[in-house]
Amino acid sequence: MSISIREAKSNEIKKNISTVRKMTKGMGFDENMGNVNWKMIRSISSIGYRFMPKERGVRFKKIILGKRKALLSEYGDTDDRNIILYIHGGGFVSGSGTSSKGYSSMLAKYSGNKVISLDYSLSPEHKYPDALMDCCIVFRGIRKKYPTSKIALMGESAGGNLCLALALKVKDKSTISAVIVHSPFIDFSGSLDRSEHEIDDFTVKEGCLIPLREIYVGKGNLKNPFISPLYGKFKDFPPTFITCDYNETLYADSSAIYKKCEEAGVDTEMVVMKGAFHAFATIGTRTPETKQILNENINFINKHL
Repeated sequence: MSISIREAKSNEIKKNISTVRKMTKGMGFDENMGNVNWKMIRSISSIGYRFMPKERGVRFKKIILGKRKALLSEYGDTDDRNIILYIHGGGFVSGSGTSSKGYSSMLAKYSGNKVISLDYSLSPEHKYPDALMDCCIVFRGIRKKYPTSKIALMGESAGGNLCLALALKVKDKSTISAVIVHSPFIDFSGSLDRSEHEIDDFTVKEGCLIPLREIYVGKGNLKNPFISPLYGKFKDFPPTFITCDYNETLYADSSAIYKKCEEAGVDTEMVVMKGAFHAFATIGTRTPETKQILNENINFINKHL
């Protein structure tokens, strides 16, 4: 068990902060997100994703697992002992396996593992449990295709929520080598006290949490652990690595999951970065700070393989 508090100081991460500020302007992850035309936003975003930097030499292949679309990223001779299942973020309303090509390519190249990034059903067209069921179907598809492999779950924001929910739902948790979540969202019930920590978040505003309930949960039970992992039982949970920004809206979520894992005796590591932003770790190799975390994530997976 360990928590590492660091500061983002490099020029590279400062440039990325400026870029993310421009990219997220007007995206609507605030109290008005319930009134946004997400189909249009997805179309606009998909154009930008095409220009995201990708690691050279990584091969991409569109695949089907359990009738669900996914993207397989591979580099060189991949090691089948472990498969990384990457679950993208995007507030449950945007993103795709293809939009994650940049980060998936880094994971594939530097881990030596196959990386599978899935397309799951998006809200508001699809509410809970559709997205989680898609994750379960792809997880089972990986188990069928690679029966001797372990699976590491990795995701950010909404994808972090789905990683935790999926790990809670899987009965045989020994098949999961590790769970790695960046800025996960874990509580739809409003139980977490976010006032104890100063919030300065330009990507995920605190006001978005209320409309997000209607967008994703609808009439579901807000304390269902597969909706709000805060209420899950973490005994025998897989080894877990958590990252977050010190002043982001979801800092409280990361801290709460760390405490839940600590109380349950789960092998857990957490990195808190000051001066970064929500889900900053998915920049991967593009800054010294995030490259270090990428290497730590890979070492964490290998340690528990």
